[in-house]
Amino acid sequence: MTHHIIIGECMVEMSGRGQHTYYQTFAGDTFNTAVYFKRSNPAQTISYWTAAGTDKISQQFMQKLNEENIDTSLAFTSEDKTLGLYMIDTDNKGERSFSYWRSDSAAKHLVSLFKQGQVVLDLTRIKSVFLSGISLAILSDEDKQSLLEMLLELKQRGCCIIFDPNYRPQLWTSAQQAQLWTDKAYALADIAFPGCDDHRVLYGHNSISDIQQHVTNCGVKEMVIKNGEHGIQIFSQAQHSIIPAHKVAQVVDTTAAGDAFNGGYLAARFAGKTEQYAAGYGAKVAAYVIGHKGAIVDKECMGEFLMANQLS
Repeated sequence: MTHHIIIGECMVEMSGRGQHTYYQTFAGDTFNTAVYFKRSNPAQTISYWTAAGTDKISQQFMQKLNEENIDTSLAFTSEDKTLGLYMIDTDNKGERSFSYWRSDSAAKHLVSLFKQGQVVLDLTRIKSVFLSGISLAILSDEDKQSLLEMLLELKQRGCCIIFDPNYRPQLWTSAQQAQLWTDKAYALADIAFPGCDDHRVLYGHNSISDIQQHVTNCGVKEMVIKNGEHGIQIFSQAQHSIIPAHKVAQVVDTTAAGDAFNGGYLAARFAGKTEQYAAGYGAKVAAYVIGHKGAIVDKECMGEFLMANQLS
């Protein structure tokens, strides 16, 4: 059975639900994408390559992966580290503010734990690998290089490499360092999800054409540029498409909007749908998610939406 690998860090999320009250769950950019990919296309096997600890909260996280039917064979255990944590508060417009505690999380060692475990991957069965700029930023430079070398080998065997730059300045020593590794990842990517906000801050790109030219020069063939309420622009095989953002009756919480879009898009693409259909589907998933509190919408709550929006 072919499967998809998603790489990154999941953290303990403490979401504000009133004065001095927080709701605890799990979230992180690539984890959110994995969940919405799997929920939207249950036929696909999704493996989450990450690391947690041996403590109770880490055990709860592993249970969460199982509840979401995400494969845990690449979810490694650190004996002396645990999950990072963040607190999130939203204003009355759904906009977010964050506080993080992740400086020595287990996920920062996901590459070395993979090597220590002497894991043997069946490279012929891996259909795709997805990572983000955060997946890279949390690693040492040595582990970044090791990871990209593994991805190159997979790409040479026909695996689809997928990248979302998801730039977080505080995770990098400088913008120059972030540009260097982001461009290396773009150079490996078959599908990329550049965001207008990320590119404006990281590269100073102020237009879609600036982004498109830069990412195309890196060699990306399928580019999905996310521009919030202004919609999605797709550049693929010399074609250019514009997909409008899905209308939302009430924005409750914009957390994970881009991650949910990525998950929906990939679910549709690996169900054989066109880029245009996939973007429209991803926009629907994102619109549903931002109408609810927190990064991960309750599974049962989302069931009716998924039944009405099945990928055939």
